[in-house]
Amino acid sequence: MARDKSVTVKVRTFAVSNLREFTPIEISEIAFSRDQRIQGGIELHIGDTLILGRSDTDTIDALWSLILTYIEGFMKDRSGVLNFPERGFMFSLKKMGHGDALVKFTDREDKRAAVGREKDILAALTSGAVEFFSAVLDSSPKDDWSYRRDLNTAQRLYAECSGLQ
Repeated sequence: MARDKSVTVKVRTFAVSNLREFTPIEISEIAFSRDQRIQGGIELHIGDTLILGRSDTDTIDALWSLILTYIEGFMKDRSGVLNFPERGFMFSLKKMGHGDALVKFTDREDKRAAVGREKDILAALTSGAVEFFSAVLDSSPKDDWSYRRDLNTAQRLYAECSGLQ
């Protein structure tokens, strides 16, 4: 898996509407609450490789919370695999040295992997979490403390990413 130093990492979040349509979170008008189990997907592209896609749906607020916890552990040199809560998916990050990281996604039928700059991958994921939880707090009828906590965690981790080499 050779990697061009200019690999772009992009993250977008989609919520599944009542009409079963994928709506970008920034324009979604869904009112979130932890007990609603709103489905959604995260698109994670590393270069031309789609690692996570819209078809990899899960309860989107729980998924972003789990990803933040996973990233926090990864940044503290704890490794492991993130198992998606409702599906048979696994997601993992592995430090490759020289500032690179391997990102892998596995489910029953598909395996996707790509190498990118660790800093770029973590910055994109934490930025995606900031965008998601900001949109959730903007659209929710009440300020759920757990969403506020997750937003604060995402903002802190994003700031920590800037210190990586």
